[in-house]
Amino acid sequence: MISIRTKLSLWLSALVIVSTVIGLLVFETMLRHAFHDSIINRLEEDLQQVVHNTHLHEGEISIDQSQLSDFYNPAYSGRYYQLDLPDQVIRSRSLWDRQLNIKTLALGQTRAWQAKGPLNHDMQLLSIGLASESAHIDATLTVAQDLSIGRQVFSEIYGFKLMVNLLLLLAMLTGIFLVLRQSFKPLAHVQQSLNKLREGEISSLDLGKIPPEIKPLADTYNELLDYTSKQIARSRNNLGNLSHGLKTPLAVMQQQVEALGLSDPEKAQALQQQITLIHKMIERKLAAARATGDLLPASQLSVPVDLESLIQTLDKVHQHRHVSCQMDIQPNINRLPIHREDGMELIGNLLDNAYKWAHSQVTVHITEKDHVFSLQIEDDGPGVEDEQLEQLTARGIRLDESVSGHGLGLSIVKDIAEQYEFELIFGNKGPLGGLDITLQMPNKP
Repeated sequence: MISIRTKLSLWLSALVIVSTVIGLLVFETMLRHAFHDSIINRLEEDLQQVVHNTHLHEGEISIDQSQLSDFYNPAYSGRYYQLDLPDQVIRSRSLWDRQLNIKTLALGQTRAWQAKGPLNHDMQLLSIGLASESAHIDATLTVAQDLSIGRQVFSEIYGFKLMVNLLLLLAMLTGIFLVLRQSFKPLAHVQQSLNKLREGEISSLDLGKIPPEIKPLADTYNELLDYTSKQIARSRNNLGNLSHGLKTPLAVMQQQVEALGLSDPEKAQALQQQITLIHKMIERKLAAARATGDLLPASQLSVPVDLESLIQTLDKVHQHRHVSCQMDIQPNINRLPIHREDGMELIGNLLDNAYKWAHSQVTVHITEKDHVFSLQIEDDGPGVEDEQLEQLTARGIRLDESVSGHGLGLSIVKDIAEQYEFELIFGNKGPLGGLDITLQMPNKP
């Protein structure tokens, strides 16, 4: 999809270029017509001057060259005349030894055309038919002008005009680029604000620097954010109130079940199973509401800031063991799709377990591929036997009593992972030789 800025640049540039080309073609056409008209006008003046200085004396026709322009004297000067009579041809000195091939015209008939002349130059010619009733003589008078000098002037003028137009075209294209870049600068600010909003640095768009054209859109967006936040808060409050409201009836039912257990253990056990299911369902729905209903960027786990905070805390807790923890985070990853409180508890338990069993080193790798985040925690401890991997997340079960703890950490991790639909993978004997735990976290839109 081509951006609006690119479309405007292309359309405006094309419009300016087409307008410039059309302007040059129109200017060239007008200049050629003006050049041609000026040549014809001059030839008409020359024709009248030669006619005025053409005399008939004793049956002979002559041209008084002393009254004509000096341009007709030098050889091949570029301005010529020629009088074609039935039995002779009178021509200007400038034609020297050349004679024009002229078509005989009747009295008053005129003709304008172009042909090759002296030095093989193009010429513009103008002829008129003359006659003398007293002498019964018909003649054709022709004046001509070399076009090479005029065409040189035409090329110089048009070349200068072309250069000026190209410079103006370049200036206009540069102006279009600068104006569009300046005009779209506020959109860059909007983009930065959206990035900050996504990263959780701000909670709404700043309307102060937004152009009036898109301000209604930004207003609507802020209203939608505010409405969504209120809806999420209202839903979570309702779920919280519901859970608190159910706690008292469930406590009463629990007491009744315990009392029933003395007289009818089987019924008490069946009811206890249902109460336990209700408890788990309530806790699961509350956790799911927090996991999916409040995952705005500001509430997500921030990396590496939150991880560094966890590591610093664990370094102090396990300072007597001298364990070093190193992080390897893929560039451009700054948040994980999990609520900060849940993320701190989940990753904190995983890291605490790694610190307890590591000899000296723990590593944390975070990568992202195809919108799936992968968090991998390894230690250089003794690891776990293959047949014991499935027991790691069992609540209250500890595989080694020599390490302090209650056996609840990894089961809590499993519960949180299930709430978020994360995949928890345990590997035996990782690259460091100890336990290798991988958490796959899909980034749901």
